[in-house]
Parts: sequence; structure tokens; C-alpha cells
Amino acid sequence: MFQFLRKAIIPILSLLFSVSELEAQKFYSGYNEWGILAGVSSYYGDISHGFDTKHLHPSTGITYKYNANGYFSFRANASYLKISGTDDGHPIYDQRNLSFQTPIVELGGNLEFNFRKFGTNMHDAKGTVYAFTGLNMFYFNPKRFENKDVNLRNARTQGDRYSRIQPSIPLGIGYKRLVRQRRFKGAWVIGVEANWRKTFTDRLDDANDVYLDYTDQINTYGQGSAQWGHPEILKGAGPYAAGTTRGDSHLKDWYYFVGISLSYRITPFICSRFN
Repeated sequence: MFQFLRKAIIPILSLLFSVSELEAQKFYSGYNEWGILAGVSSYYGDISHGFDTKHLHPSTGITYKYNANGYFSFRANASYLKISGTDDGHPIYDQRNLSFQTPIVELGGNLEFNFRKFGTNMHDAKGTVYAFTGLNMFYFNPKRFENKDVNLRNARTQGDRYSRIQPSIPLGIGYKRLVRQRRFKGAWVIGVEANWRKTFTDRLDDANDVYLDYTDQINTYGQGSAQWGHPEILKGAGPYAAGTTRGDSHLKDWYYFVGISLSYRITPFICSRFN
């Protein structure tokens, strides 16, 4: 009986392993992917007045992806961006004289979805549109646009010192394509990407809520706080009355990035018998 089982089972197991090996050789092993992003960033908020190239700033980032299958990837990001805005020269808001600039340092974990099965099987699409979302944490520190020595948060322009670390929800879309795919080598992936971040703060630009009473602000926080909380006085105007709207607190700020991506899938394996 033992001899019979050995003679019957061993060939079956050998066949199964051969089929599994053959099937596995249809697939890449490029589950790990490292990349870089380069482009421009800007923002939408109380001191954004339409599209202005003056407020587009060079930005960059690095990414790591674990490609779980042809449709889904888990993506970790680290990014450096810059955003800014100013009332200066605007026909309506010039006298208000608010302005800001801030770097944004961001870390995030996202889930990416490919609209076509992409890149883990040798018969998959070589290019696809993709979308992603997740959760990011970012650091910001607004200063005057024309004078980086003025730290608006520390000046307590509206009385409080808000947290400089905040969450955001990324909403992104892009197109990527597999290039320079070589047998037993890595593969390059190039693409274009747009990524909007929905924040839960209205303080990216330090413009929120209402103006404080100018005299009370001097007495409580000092002359600098009152001056930068009421920068209209630098234009020769009198300070706005307490309670005058300074920013729309119902609309939270957004920031965004548009650029190109270049990544490398580590060691995809391609079996010659399928080429």
C-alpha cells in the first residue's frame, strides 16, 4: 500500500508544483516600488485670489508603494511643499493687506487604485489612470509673504496659538506608464499626478474668524500682535472694528500639488518561455 501511494502521490505532487511554478513565472515580483515626485504647489483659501503663477512654488516628495496586485497599492509619502497668498495689488482686498507664506512638510499613508490592471502580470496594461486617497499629517508655520521675519502664529494675530500639526485628506488622480522593462531587471514607471489636500483648519493663511479689538490686542498681546493682526493700518487705514470678518471660518483651507512622478519597481521577474 505504501509503495502504491508513493508511486501515485509523488507524480501528482510533482505535476502540481510544476504547474504552480509555471503559473508563478507569468508574474512579476515587483511588489516594492520607490519613487520621487517633482512639480508645483499652491493653495485655496481666504487669501487666494484666482490663479496666479507668483504663488506657484517648486515642491518635491518621495514615495514607497507596495503593489498588492494589479489594481491596489499601499502608498507611503513624504513631501515638502510651499504655499503663499497676498492681498497686495488686489482691486478689492489691497487695503486689508493680509499675506502669508508657509512651508508644508507632510507624511501620509494612502490607498491607490488603478483603473486598469497594471504591472504585476506580464499581460497587464502598460499604462493606466489611477486615483488615491488616505490620511496625511502635515506641519506648517505661516509668516508674512513679504517679510519672513514676521511669524504670524507667534504674533497671535487672532489671540490664540493654534497647532502647527494638522491632518489632511488627499484626493489625487494621475496617469502612469511602465517603461524600460527588462528581463531579470527592474522596471521604471513614469507618470503625471494632481493631488488636492482637504484640511480641517482655516489657519494655513492665518486668516480666520473676526478681527480683535485693536486696543485690547495691544494691551493683551503687545503692539506687534495688534499690528500684524490689523495690517490695514500699514496702508494708512484705521483699524477695523472688533467683530469685522477677517476670514470665512466655514470654509477650510486646501493645498494642492501638480507634477510628474518617476519610480522604480525592484526586480520584476519575467520567464523567457512566455516572451
